[in-house]
Amino acid sequence: PPVEFSPPPMPRTQPRFELWIDGAKDLAKLGRYRFTFDTGEHVLSMQWVALPGFPSPSLAVGTGVNIGEDLTCRGRILIFSTRDREPGVLPAIYQRALKWPVTAVGQHGNYFLHSEGFKLFFEKWENSNFNKLAFFDASMCVTAMASIKNFLLLGDLRKGLDFVQWKEENDGNTRTLKRLSRSPPSGFITVLACDFVVCGKSLGLVALDHTGTAHLYQYSPHSDGREGDQLLRSCATFSMGYPCRAALRLQTEAGVQCMFMASGGGELLCLRPIDDTVYRIVATLLGMLATRLPYRCGMNPRAFRHHEGPPALVAPRKNIEDAVLLRLFAFLSTPLQAGVAEKMRLPLLSLLKSTLPCATCQLLNLAPALPAKSAGVGQGGA
Repeated sequence: PPVEFSPPPMPRTQPRFELWIDGAKDLAKLGRYRFTFDTGEHVLSMQWVALPGFPSPSLAVGTGVNIGEDLTCRGRILIFSTRDREPGVLPAIYQRALKWPVTAVGQHGNYFLHSEGFKLFFEKWENSNFNKLAFFDASMCVTAMASIKNFLLLGDLRKGLDFVQWKEENDGNTRTLKRLSRSPPSGFITVLACDFVVCGKSLGLVALDHTGTAHLYQYSPHSDGREGDQLLRSCATFSMGYPCRAALRLQTEAGVQCMFMASGGGELLCLRPIDDTVYRIVATLLGMLATRLPYRCGMNPRAFRHHEGPPALVAPRKNIEDAVLLRLFAFLSTPLQAGVAEKMRLPLLSLLKSTLPCATCQLLNLAPALPAKSAGVGQGGA
């Protein structure tokens, strides 16, 4: 016989998430294009791509579903486009179910990149399908990815960074992914985001971990027995206070590419590379400001930026400074500025000219130049 039972006082709910795509011209109408994911499906990665065979640009999304310990975590790859679509429910123009979570998606040339657990795949759109061309076995789980020219930077869930080279022969039949170097294995780093910084011919590799620390590395093909070649050279660690999950590399000057970071505390941070001469001036100036100016509770403002972690292979290097302290110097009274410049044996104007560009917001360099005013021609009548 049927069993009669009363419904529970509180209905059981299951989380479901949506993807909204809108243009920046009219933000008042959010949610015009939307897509609803499956129950318990989370977005783990997302990237704009321009792949052959798809509308440009398209949005590539990687998802993951983790129901419990007794079931294997799975995921999906979805590609969306709003071209020739009416506002409303936006279906995916391509989707594929996988047996692994997709924690990173991206594009390198005409190739589509995505990760499945600890594997990174290069795929190409051919004959209405993606064909796998090459793969790379990372350490544990790829969590972040960045590329510049034919080099890739992969962030891992626990093993730090992998610096990989992509090589394709001229005949197009031979493609290889080779690990050039990796971060030192002595320190376990959970990478949330990674990218490059460029200053002239110098290339820096940056990893952002879950503790809110930025790790700066450099690749050197010649090893000194401890760092270089197979292990990346650790250049600096800098505590930012809050974890940063998103990073973007933009060119702010000729030959200079900065790294912009969005932190969990609602801050927009910028890592700007500078040459050695300017860095020595900035480091000396901040050292004098830390000892000569009063601070809250008598605390050292530079000590807050030091990373506390397991010992590394070499003594920690200090190659990143806090530009917030440079702004304090810019707003000091003229007698105090002159006294500091005299101690450093530099003219005050020269000191300001060298340091103030480092303390200026780099977003101002991204603003488009104002159009030049054309000279008007007037005619007079009698």
